[in-house]
Amino acid sequence: MLPRLLRRLRSSASNEGPDSNQAPPIVAPASVDADRQTLEAKNRSLADENQSLREEISSFFGQLHRERQRLDYVLSEQEGLGRLRSLLIEQRDTAAFQSVFDEPSPLVSVLVATCDRPALLIERCLHAIRSQTYKNLQIIVVGDHSVDETQTMVEALGDERIEFHNLPRRGPYPRPGQDRWHVAGTAPLVAAQSLAKGQFITYLDDDDSWDPSRIEIMVNIAKEQRAELVWHKFWFLWPDGSWKLWGNGRMEYGQVGVQMVFYHRFFLQVPWDVYAYRIPEPNDWNHLRKIWHLRPKAVFIEQPLTWYFKNYDSPPFIAQEGEVFLD
Repeated sequence: MLPRLLRRLRSSASNEGPDSNQAPPIVAPASVDADRQTLEAKNRSLADENQSLREEISSFFGQLHRERQRLDYVLSEQEGLGRLRSLLIEQRDTAAFQSVFDEPSPLVSVLVATCDRPALLIERCLHAIRSQTYKNLQIIVVGDHSVDETQTMVEALGDERIEFHNLPRRGPYPRPGQDRWHVAGTAPLVAAQSLAKGQFITYLDDDDSWDPSRIEIMVNIAKEQRAELVWHKFWFLWPDGSWKLWGNGRMEYGQVGVQMVFYHRFFLQVPWDVYAYRIPEPNDWNHLRKIWHLRPKAVFIEQPLTWYFKNYDSPPFIAQEGEVFLD
């Protein structure tokens, strides 16, 4: 009996060992473990290199931004803006300068340059301006020697706030190309600026549009914060037809245009320059760079209030008979 029990105990003990159907555990060879450690070390080194590269890139762009600021300062001083900056400092605290912020409904001059595209002017640009919730507007439309039905169509609107002026000749501007693109439309903007009577000034291109509350928002912010310049984000039309939110809150090239700014009439003294293409700069950025050099009390708002219709299919250039070109 006892021998039988002992055999059963030995048999039971042997059955408690590893399952014969279960694969034995895999033990990595020492070489595999070493390779893994080497790979981890390389990954850590690569991460450190990437972080160092990011820091170098950030430092580079910081230096580039500072160099651009210095260049803008020197350029603006050479353009004679130091006198205007001193004048702004002198006048800023005067009753005449500050009075625009205290008027219950200050007049806002909207300046529009146009050139032979009356349908867009009427249906998009002027519709957006006339639909504004803020009504005390002077709307100055200047044709760059328009030779079509623009004047007839504008006058047919019957809006007494709109005044149309047509220049006796176009430009002059550079010949077709990037230089002309930089400064086309400067002549009517110079003329419109000379006619502005508003306490505040703003612009809209003849093919762009605004949010209906845009000017009301600008006026309220300017009055509440006594801001001499207000600008905002905008919607930018992409080549695929989609809209991108644009404007990083910095007054810099490519991030703002005159369609997004609103400023105190003092800055009407800052000229538009048809020769900006020689720098080279687009005329609107040239104008805003000069205003920014005066260090206005400025406010940026995150709300997009302009639709910028980038024209990706410009028709071929056709010069007017007898048109004069700049060199």
